[in-house]
Amino acid sequence: MRAWYFVIGLVLICGLGCASLDDLFENEKEIPLSEVPAAAVKAAQGAVEGVTLTEAEVEEEDGETVYILDGTADGKEYEIEVTAEGKVLEVEEETEDDEEYDDKDDDD
Repeated sequence: MRAWYFVIGLVLICGLGCASLDDLFENEKEIPLSEVPAAAVKAAQGAVEGVTLTEAEVEEEDGETVYILDGTADGKEYEIEVTAEGKVLEVEEETEDDEEYDDKDDDD
């Protein structure tokens, strides 16, 4: 019987759009930029020319520590994923569409 309550609760949460499964199991943690390894910072700065890093998060992804660094360059916002060793995993340029989507999420 308890399993049914769990399933019903999970369906309601997902169905109402309050949270996704990714949100429920998200393990990102905001950290100060000073706690990001130097190799990760250097890699992020090399990935986007002229980037000024503003925020950092850390998470475990497939057993590996990944740093998500936010920054700006040439009036654009970027999200750069790097490993502690300095391997760039992903560079994402934030667009106006991303911001509009984020704003809509905040209203819920």
